[in-house]
Amino acid sequence: MDTTKSEPFSLKKVIPMVLTIAAGMLLVMMDTTIMNIALPTLQHHFNTNLATAQWCITAYTFALAAVTPLSGWLSDRLTAKRAFAGAIVLFTIFSFMCTLSTSISMMITFRALQGLAGGIVGPVGMALSWQVVPTDKRGALMGLLGLPMVVAPIVGPLLCGWLLKVATWHAIFFINIPIGILSLILIEIFIPLNKTNIKDPFDWRGMLLGPSGFLSLLYAIHRLSNHGLSDPLTSGLFLLGIVLVGLFYFNELHQPKPLMAVQAFKSGQFTRGISVSWLNQIVFFGVTLLVPLFLQTAKGFTALHAGEMIIPQALASFVGMIIGGQLFDRWGIRAVALPGIAVMAGGVMALTQLTSSTTSLQLIFMIIAVGLGQGMTTMQISTYNLSVAPKNVVTRITPMINSTQQIVNSLAVVLLTNVLTKNIKHAMSLHATSMAMMKSHVILAYGHTFIVPLCILVASWLMVLTLTKPKEQD
Repeated sequence: MDTTKSEPFSLKKVIPMVLTIAAGMLLVMMDTTIMNIALPTLQHHFNTNLATAQWCITAYTFALAAVTPLSGWLSDRLTAKRAFAGAIVLFTIFSFMCTLSTSISMMITFRALQGLAGGIVGPVGMALSWQVVPTDKRGALMGLLGLPMVVAPIVGPLLCGWLLKVATWHAIFFINIPIGILSLILIEIFIPLNKTNIKDPFDWRGMLLGPSGFLSLLYAIHRLSNHGLSDPLTSGLFLLGIVLVGLFYFNELHQPKPLMAVQAFKSGQFTRGISVSWLNQIVFFGVTLLVPLFLQTAKGFTALHAGEMIIPQALASFVGMIIGGQLFDRWGIRAVALPGIAVMAGGVMALTQLTSSTTSLQLIFMIIAVGLGQGMTTMQISTYNLSVAPKNVVTRITPMINSTQQIVNSLAVVLLTNVLTKNIKHAMSLHATSMAMMKSHVILAYGHTFIVPLCILVASWLMVLTLTKPKEQD
């Protein structure tokens, strides 16, 4: 099916295309939320510690970030349809490979391969939607692509909890196979095939420097839980990571078609805005990981019950998106980000006060506050960042934002699980005369861990005060 010729717009034809793209994106997004609930089960099954098990998530999110810059290049050379379908095929295959894992190292490896495939799906899906939907029709129809962002945080934890209750952990990966096959059938039926568009050579130097540098920094942070900076390998990894990231930055500045539009950081407004976005992302992704862990390991909830407890956060986030959009359009970024971050901070502050007597209802209110604040701020800060980015790079900002977001997600997992591991070790070292006292010490360890995201939110709130309106660009 070649759609290179001009055809009249047909709403009846375009809606199935957009929904097909949304289905493929949902497959990848849901897999991320599923792992937050499944992590304690995998940790127990493979008889490993949390610091090691969390790499099932970190490897996945980092692989997403590493491969995202390749998406445009692959679309040009394979066509967007083939790149999208190929990524779905590989994601489905590696999901099956995850079920064959007999050790945590195998699981981490296959999760990284899953991420390499999944990182292509989102950016190529967005590019496909822009191809099939005319400019004057994008407003309403693009809202359909927001469905995975709303559905995944609700369906993912619930589905994971239910599968772990009625089957083994293998089921959380087996479920991707029929969904992947269905997505491929829909792609073949509804997505048009355009001609390849071979343009500029690929920036291989940037592709080697960037991921290598970020991975070095992440692994160095991971080692901090058991080794200090006095450890030669840890300090060497930090130094290597800083050097590689620096070389990557200067390489991108001088590339005609860089992997990441780092020129945008020449704008002070953009730099401050994306810094706020990163800080908030560390908090939200970290809390989304820590809360299910707390519910299952400290409160003794089942995976299904933990999944049900996350639903209010997703619903509150959706409500926050609506409220935030209205505030942003009327009064600007400060009017929405300051109260939004304050609401998040209120929820996280309450989480720092966790005790053995904290009720499920109290937990729900804390989770709702975090979700509401996140919903109010995330999309609005992203919109602000796009509006203040230098006009000559604005079309290449989205891939960079997507990549850096996944790197920040990886950082959040490594940082907070390491802090939690250290706090739990300290709790276990305390003298406890009963199991109830030991449980109380572990719950306090989680509360102390939430102090880290609370401090990050305070820094984010203060930074929002420096954000100015787009027309005042410096």
